[in-house]
Amino acid sequence: MTAVYIIGIVIGIILFFVLGYYLWSTALDKYDYNIFNLGVIIRGLIAMGCLWFGIVMIDAADGSTTVWLIVSGVLWVWTFVATASRTSIPIAVFSLIYQLFAVVLIKSAINKIMK
Repeated sequence: MTAVYIIGIVIGIILFFVLGYYLWSTALDKYDYNIFNLGVIIRGLIAMGCLWFGIVMIDAADGSTTVWLIVSGVLWVWTFVATASRTSIPIAVFSLIYQLFAVVLIKSAINKIMK
């Protein structure tokens, strides 16, 4: 049974990357828009920073946690609207997952470079 789980996980990971490549290539070929452009990455990194500040300030009673979380949400909505306005709604919806994944990978690469 463990082998079935491992095979399922490997197939899932492969499908994840195939779908990501398909979204990227479709957006680039059909709409001439890169879903992983610099603006997406910068907004994503700032949104992750806002999320981090919101989590760090969770005990603050002045409502700053809410503000940080709202700013993070607004940045991701901005990314969605920017992608949807240049491509289509289904590509924008599915690309949010991959844009978040790309931002996490770039953040971890920046952390490794800084160490």
